[in-house]
Amino acid sequence: MTPISRRRSNEGPHRPSTVSDRQQAGAPAPLKRLACATDIPSLVESFGHAAGKLGFPHYVISRVTRSRSTRAPQTALEMIGSHYPKEWVQHYQRRDYALTDPVHRAAFFQSAPYRWHDIIDLTKADHRFLGEASEAGLPAGLSIPVHQSDGSVLLFNLAGPLHSVNSEINARRACLMSAQFNFELHRLGLIHSRRAARLLTPCQIVCLTWVARGKTSAEIGEILGCSHYTVDYHVKKAMEALNIWGRTAAAVQATVQGLIKP
Repeated sequence: MTPISRRRSNEGPHRPSTVSDRQQAGAPAPLKRLACATDIPSLVESFGHAAGKLGFPHYVISRVTRSRSTRAPQTALEMIGSHYPKEWVQHYQRRDYALTDPVHRAAFFQSAPYRWHDIIDLTKADHRFLGEASEAGLPAGLSIPVHQSDGSVLLFNLAGPLHSVNSEINARRACLMSAQFNFELHRLGLIHSRRAARLLTPCQIVCLTWVARGKTSAEIGEILGCSHYTVDYHVKKAMEALNIWGRTAAAVQATVQGLIKP
């Protein structure tokens, strides 16, 4: 435990604290900047600026949802804001890691901030995933899950050097920042999943429905009487509207939101 000073000053009783007065004085600034955001991009930018001040050069803010299927629950990822190494993002998308990411999986069982290296019951594939992330420039990470009323998780992933991740002060401040971001996101009324749902066209909904049923683009094209290129186009546009990586993840998210009925 940290010893508490009993020294008194002429200005009144001394309030015990584990951080310096200088740190306390600077703490509200990032929250004020978040509160001044006028749209989602400026809100994300303010969060990124605050994360950088804490020693986290990389971050991702996403909405993670799990399908309610009892046979094979899957995870869908909706991106809200991101500043990750480009090479890692491309690798992540190619491997469709959103469906198996252990950091996302842990979010549904945690209510407090957790460090990636503290996640329990990791498989060999999970360790390989974290090793690949480290090689790509994400050596360690801290995640803050904010559980939503619809069962999804607004997940804040902060990546940086180990000393930044292990700092208890950083964990507390990151938690405050994340809670403030969540509040401001609702204030702005632009939660992406609801906004994107209104942007899906009938063609995108039909194509995603067949994707959810396990059909390839060629098979969907035969069913709908169009080319697989047309199907790929509609699926791609649906993924962009939902802001989700991967056609399977997009189908899962659309199912969870009730946009399609496989």
